[in-house]
Amino acid sequence: MRVKDFMKTNIIAVPSSTSIYDALKIMKENNIKRLPIVDNGKLSGIVSRKGLKEATPSKATTLSIYELNYLLSKMTVKDVMHKNIITIPSDFSFEAAAFTMHKHQIGGLPVVDDKKLVGYVSSNDLFNVMVQMNGLDSEVGRFTVELETFQTNQAVSKITQILIDNGVEVRMLSVMKLPQYLHKNHLIVRVTPGDNVKKVVDMLKETGFNVLSFLEKTRFV
Repeated sequence: MRVKDFMKTNIIAVPSSTSIYDALKIMKENNIKRLPIVDNGKLSGIVSRKGLKEATPSKATTLSIYELNYLLSKMTVKDVMHKNIITIPSDFSFEAAAFTMHKHQIGGLPVVDDKKLVGYVSSNDLFNVMVQMNGLDSEVGRFTVELETFQTNQAVSKITQILIDNGVEVRMLSVMKLPQYLHKNHLIVRVTPGDNVKKVVDMLKETGFNVLSFLEKTRFV
């Protein structure tokens, strides 16, 4: 899945001449935490609600409310915006976008093609995709099998065949290597619930597979 498949395209952006007061108002009215700054069709910066609030005078100031409003009306987002922006192209994969956000510890990424802002991806967008990819948006059965690292490919093939032979539909299958287990992998399998799911798990146990956990039917939403 690529970024263009799930990014937001109805982006709220403002020019760098926008006052901090107006920017804060826009962000509050639209319930957004970050606001891209676009000048002449190109992304020139980004501001966060937290950053804008930090740039305003503190509550301990001796300025009057009128002086505060005047000051806020004169300060623009250009004065406080981040110019060194981390962006991604729309053809980036979901995994690459998630890794970029994790690596830089940021909660959102502007999507830029040919220097033009075409979308925006937030951490919530990534969470929504993860929910869909893992089948968590509907009822699923789930089991986890512990595998020896060197046998993983062969074991996955065998388990998949058992699922097919018993008419169990796979929703998601992933192999995780946990740091505390140097020579073992965990195979996580999510399937469509049905009468044969428990039968398959019992068959795996009888065959010698170490089934660590099993949920016959669960729903998260």
